[in-house]
Amino acid sequence: MFGIILGTGVGGGVVVNGQLLSGRHGIAGEWGHNFLDESGGPCYCGKTGCVETVISGPALERFYRSISGGDDRKLKDILARARTGEDEAAVRTLNRLLHFFGYGISWIVNILDPDAIIIGGGVGNTPELYSRGHEFSLPWVFNPHMHTRLLKPALGDSAGVFGAAFLSPKPIYDEREIHTGP
Repeated sequence: MFGIILGTGVGGGVVVNGQLLSGRHGIAGEWGHNFLDESGGPCYCGKTGCVETVISGPALERFYRSISGGDDRKLKDILARARTGEDEAAVRTLNRLLHFFGYGISWIVNILDPDAIIIGGGVGNTPELYSRGHEFSLPWVFNPHMHTRLLKPALGDSAGVFGAAFLSPKPIYDEREIHTGP
């Protein structure tokens, strides 16, 4: 499976046979800093057009602001406005997310052919990624179909906290240090 964090930043990871793949350089699954489109502009990593600069939450908010005459809204509000069709800039922003999400996951499918792609992070709470993400990947996937499951994380937005806790080599406190009274 491939895990995506799609929120304020963008990242990824690969799990094969229940084991996290780290790779020779420790960056296996780094999805957020691959080229997606020039329109994303410069990234803090020194490259231009990274996945993160195109479909992260802040990138989508910047895109909306740039095409709406400077209207400054949070992504949640932009997506709600897109769903009603009341705001053409919001519709274009949602379409941008879906288009580039489909393009970006097509590389993952073509290279790894995972059983599932788990989509975490705030932008990962966008229902259209699950209902329409497949169709937006079809122009770029090798096969004429796309059967990779697009799934929400079982632990929801708490998955990162649980993951960090499991990585701790020892308890973060010593039970002998816990005092229950004076």
